[in-house]
Amino acid sequence: MRNLSRLGASLNQIIPIMKKILILLSVFVSLSSCTDCDDDAVVAESEIVGSWELVAILADPGDGSGTYQPATGKMLQFTDQGVVNCNISFCFGQITQATTTGTYDITTTSIDVDNCTGTYSFNGPFLEVSHFCIEPCGERYVRVN
Repeated sequence: MRNLSRLGASLNQIIPIMKKILILLSVFVSLSSCTDCDDDAVVAESEIVGSWELVAILADPGDGSGTYQPATGKMLQFTDQGVVNCNISFCFGQITQATTTGTYDITTTSIDVDNCTGTYSFNGPFLEVSHFCIEPCGERYVRVN
């Protein structure tokens, strides 16, 4: 009986220590599985490189109730050198027919063409581009190659 009470006392001392070891081990495994690198940026760059065709524009009256409406006629081409080419003016579309060239940055998801700055993001199969305008502006593109 005496040995059993000693065993019970030993277990009561060992269990809290084992719990602490298990918690520390769990924290270590959790921290070692996390990384603080720009893997998302690398994926985004490889996703954006290529040609994209406009399929919709955001038509918004300025109150946030807008929806994307079908559109065509604009192409963006992103190179792996950080260059973006547009077959018409980047910000002003059909108003200016000139081909424009600029740059994009995967770390800030920004596009800068002829002093017109925009941002981009991915939404499912779409590349969504927004740039400065009075009401919310947006364009949706699909990859063509």
